Amino acid sequence: MISFRPFREMIKEKRITTYYLRNKCGKNNIDHKTLKSLMNDESVTINTINSLCNIFKCSFSDLMEHIPDQYTDDTYTK
Repeated sequence: MISFRPFREMIKEKRITTYYLRNKCGKNNIDHKTLKSLMNDESVTINTINSLCNIFKCSFSDLMEHIPDQYTDDTYTK
């Protein structure tokens, strides 16, 4: 699974509000539904990731992390 925990930690640490991300980032404004998806580790577009990288002047790896899925079927475990 892809987690946006680093993004959530970044906005908390930098005291960035969702209002700012929705309204004060010019062409990189983030829609409220997209912000909800980020907060719930749901899927977002590459364009959103690109906008966030532009806003924060960071790499995509600063915004998200991969957490391996847990499978019960032996064919997926090592």
